[in-house]
Amino acid sequence: MRRFFNILDNQNKPNKFITIQNTREDIIGELEAIIQYENHIEQTMDPIAQATLKDIANEEKLHVGQLFGLLFSLDPESKEEFEKGLKEFDSINKK
Repeated sequence: MRRFFNILDNQNKPNKFITIQNTREDIIGELEAIIQYENHIEQTMDPIAQATLKDIANEEKLHVGQLFGLLFSLDPESKEEFEKGLKEFDSINKK
């Protein structure tokens, strides 16, 4: 996994900060896995491989939801901003 920064280099930060940043990094990892599995699905014509990879990709999507739940629990401000972003998206894209 790509590391945007090395969180372990800063041992002076409080544990909650480290947990929040690790959770964000875990979300990135899950999203990268989804991209990889979905690319592999498109690259094969084997229906068994496609079904297996689709199931795995869906599990990764579940993990993203769980990790966002954790992030929002640890950092309520992130949840507020996320919800504002959804509302802004909805207002722009109302049909």
